[in-house]
Amino acid sequence: MNISSAIKKLAMKLPQVRKIVSSRDQYLKELLQVKEEYEKKDNELDKMRSQYEEIKLEKIDLKAEVVAVERELFKNELENFRLTNKMLVLTLERDRLRNTIKNSKKDRTAGYCHCCREETYFEIQGNWLRDGYLCSNCFSIPRQRHLQYILDQYFSGWEEKKIHESSPSNYHLSQYCRDYSISQYFPDIPLGSDFNEIRCENLESLTFDDDTFDIFITQDVLEHVFNPKNAAKEIIRVLKPGGVHIFTAPRHKKLIKSYPRAAIVESGIEYYKPAVYHGNPIGDGKTLVTWDYGDDFEYLLQEWTGKPVTTFLTKDRGIGLDGEYLEVFVVRKL
Repeated sequence: MNISSAIKKLAMKLPQVRKIVSSRDQYLKELLQVKEEYEKKDNELDKMRSQYEEIKLEKIDLKAEVVAVERELFKNELENFRLTNKMLVLTLERDRLRNTIKNSKKDRTAGYCHCCREETYFEIQGNWLRDGYLCSNCFSIPRQRHLQYILDQYFSGWEEKKIHESSPSNYHLSQYCRDYSISQYFPDIPLGSDFNEIRCENLESLTFDDDTFDIFITQDVLEHVFNPKNAAKEIIRVLKPGGVHIFTAPRHKKLIKSYPRAAIVESGIEYYKPAVYHGNPIGDGKTLVTWDYGDDFEYLLQEWTGKPVTTFLTKDRGIGLDGEYLEVFVVRKL
């Protein structure tokens, strides 16, 4: 075969070679596309795996939250059951007292009660009138009636004012006020937050803004405060100009100088006198007496606040006022 003939044969096969090369290139291109598609699907699968793992973790977290919520609901149900039982006991005791008062003829005085604003009978239950001279209708005691008597007599229209009461133990004020709020001190709750729909406040470090309230009320609270100076100053701070702090606190007879019974120290509570406790509407039902106030109480209040102090003492069985430690103190923010 000569060269010319070989060239002719190659020329005749060249289109076939080109076709084969073209097919190969097309195949490689398609193979590359398949590879890219596979890698894309693989990435999507990895993403789905990652999302699945995140969902599993979220599911675990949600299960933990559900368990925590269920535990909290169970605790709340137990607390509600306890409070319901306590309310039942108190209701039965109230009915028993009401029947006792209504059926008794001993030491009864007809009159008007400023707590329930009804004509009623006042009856002595026991020897300690301060806690045992009861209204037959609302079961208020003398110091509660005296405070509301002072409000009615000297602060006309107080029901329309913005009022805050710290650590209330009764409902007598709340039933008449349009803008009435309360607080209690819960040791383990952040100040300013709510616990069981009650605001947590410490009188020695209130979270309210300046000039917030027209009237601030405390009933037998200041004798349970470790630093009454700070408490008195804080209450004045949150009062509006012209506002008043109206309160009760036992001022002891024949005690010339007030003194602390206990104090907070680094190691806990240091007792200067034997521990004495009064009733408490929250917690374990008792609260430590930290101060005994004497004849210098008003002077201390004026020194602590820089404001004038007025003391009211009324004895009138026609409005159910008799017994020891009935003073109502008023400090006005000028």
